[in-house]
Amino acid sequence: MNEGKKISLSLGSGGKISFDFVKKEIISRFSNPILDSLGDGANILNNLVVTTDNFTVHPEFFDGGNIGILSFCGMVNDLASMASKPMYMTMGLVIEEGYDYKKLLKIIDDIKNLADNFDVKLICGDTKVVEKGKMEGIHISITGIGLRMTDYSLPVKNYKNGDKIILTGTLGEHTISVLKAKGAIEFDGVINSDVAPLCGVIENLIKEGVRPKFIRDVTRGGFSAVLNELSYIGNIEILIDEEKIPVNDSVKAICDIYGYDIYSLACEGRMVIVVEDEEAEKAVSVLKDFEVSKGSSVVGEILSNDRQLVVLKTMYGGKTILDMPLGEILPRIC
Repeated sequence: MNEGKKISLSLGSGGKISFDFVKKEIISRFSNPILDSLGDGANILNNLVVTTDNFTVHPEFFDGGNIGILSFCGMVNDLASMASKPMYMTMGLVIEEGYDYKKLLKIIDDIKNLADNFDVKLICGDTKVVEKGKMEGIHISITGIGLRMTDYSLPVKNYKNGDKIILTGTLGEHTISVLKAKGAIEFDGVINSDVAPLCGVIENLIKEGVRPKFIRDVTRGGFSAVLNELSYIGNIEILIDEEKIPVNDSVKAICDIYGYDIYSLACEGRMVIVVEDEEAEKAVSVLKDFEVSKGSSVVGEILSNDRQLVVLKTMYGGKTILDMPLGEILPRIC
């Protein structure tokens, strides 16, 4: 049945095709309770959490960041999504022959500086070089190991009507920054990537007594993909109020001009967090104490736990279904 079938870019997009592939071809083969939880990482022995990710963004440097900053932040944000404090990391580098040595050292130094800031130790790694023309520049694989900060594992399964959904900031700056660096779009001025480490934000949230039920960083597939994954994991219906979603006017204008769906744009410094209704006000207050999450807002709630659906209440008062992106909508941005 699969004879002659080829892999398309959409398989790695973070949208529905990616999600279906993981369920059909990976989970079906390797199914176990840890994997089946569909978290951003895995809860293993002694409250340890492990996560792994690959980064292939091209060009490697963009306004507000580079592939090194992106890879470290992506790793610690995945650990933060599991309510875990990052402690150790491994790193694999695949470098194209002829790559600029000064650029390589800049990327490594940026990872080192972030690791020092968050007391994350590099404990092992690997480096490979491939022939010129066989890949684009540099690829980075990072595995993170952290210590869970809660007495329960994320994501939970027991959502209830009225649980609130928090978004920690505006959407799409990372995607727009990388698309400009690629030359795929043009505009005056600078929109910096939102790439940022969020582990400190989540650590403080938990220290303040908030007990999140779900945390997920908004990366490939964007806001709509995260919400649809949440709906699938919890078998829940979600209502999002468009008027309450934080907006970057410049990003919105670019989306209008180029026809991009802002809810499908990847971020690298934003999170979706689900908390019980009575904790929502406190959670937002704690999040607003940090520069990276000062735009936090309650943007929706869980309506029921009997069907998988994400509904967007538009700013015009109507309602529409917010589907998971189908496939590759934009050039690769992470």
